[in-house]
Amino acid sequence: MTQIKIVLCITCLLMFSNIKAQELSKEERKVEIFSSEEKDNLQLWFQDEAKRMDLNEEEMSQYSSIIVYYVAKIARLDDKDKGYSEERFKKELNSLLAKQDEELKELLTPEQFEIHKEIYGEFLRSAYRRWGIKND
Repeated sequence: MTQIKIVLCITCLLMFSNIKAQELSKEERKVEIFSSEEKDNLQLWFQDEAKRMDLNEEEMSQYSSIIVYYVAKIARLDDKDKGYSEERFKKELNSLLAKQDEELKELLTPEQFEIHKEIYGEFLRSAYRRWGIKND
């Protein structure tokens, strides 16, 4: 059950470009930052890395819920109709990431939070490269 939640969480993480804007057609809105093969590899990698946090089933469920909630919000930032500048995009992204971190700090031990930051940080570095923006 825990592995299913992790896979669902990762799937949501990798679907930044799959949330749709209302005014554009499906194809016009769609921005794939990772290929299907890359998504599969990232999902497996994240699942393996998340095991390092040694969360019980309830904690993993809560962790997954928080990640999925914020990934859905972050995915909206990538909608083409938003037209965010790189600066605005980063500001909005960092705001959501800060809120996510606040919630995760309440759930995770300091050691688990550091592992999360390492895992999520690697994913974000990959996403930033794909978005073509620099993370200052």
